Amino acid sequence: MPVSIHRAPHAALAASLIGAAYFAWGVTARAVDHPDLFELTSPDFADNGMLSEDNAYEGKSVRGPWDCGGKNISPALSWSRAPADTKSFAIVMEDPDAASGRGGTHWITFDIPATVTAVERGDANKLGKFGAGDPGRGKAYHGPCAEPGGKEHHFVFMVYALDLGLAVLPAGMNRAQFVEKIRGHNVAAASLVARYERTLDGKVARTSH
Repeated sequence: MPVSIHRAPHAALAASLIGAAYFAWGVTARAVDHPDLFELTSPDFADNGMLSEDNAYEGKSVRGPWDCGGKNISPALSWSRAPADTKSFAIVMEDPDAASGRGGTHWITFDIPATVTAVERGDANKLGKFGAGDPGRGKAYHGPCAEPGGKEHHFVFMVYALDLGLAVLPAGMNRAQFVEKIRGHNVAAASLVARYERTLDGKVARTSH
């Protein structure tokens, strides 16, 4: 009897510790693959930082008598910790300040393989590299075209982790069509915000008013 009296508490303690270990492992395993850990960054701008002149659109504005002043180069983006069931990625860039608050879309790219964790500068409009939507000017990416001396605009970059394989989404989609096609297939999303503004002399503003 003395032996069993002393061993029972130890056995119970061991079982308790093993159970706690399995519980902790399960929580950790789930946390590592949690959609909220999906993260987006850029080597070209900090969150809430300024886009460069190179990122702006080229040619003339469609809204007024000024040059856009840029090279239409899409910025580099990088993401990490996508869910394990991700089969492809997509990117959308929007300007919520455009059209008196109605917003505007500047970039739609998809068919980015699940093994890819970044897009390089200018990748958006490289023919055939990824799937290309049409946000309005016949190109997957068209940069800001800020009026000199006008208000600052904010640009929201979204990267979507999708459970859709490659070559499923059709080319040339606008934003509404893209949203409809990925409905129910988005397993995670991550965002990043940039700003763009030009001074009266046409230079890129470096600070917010």
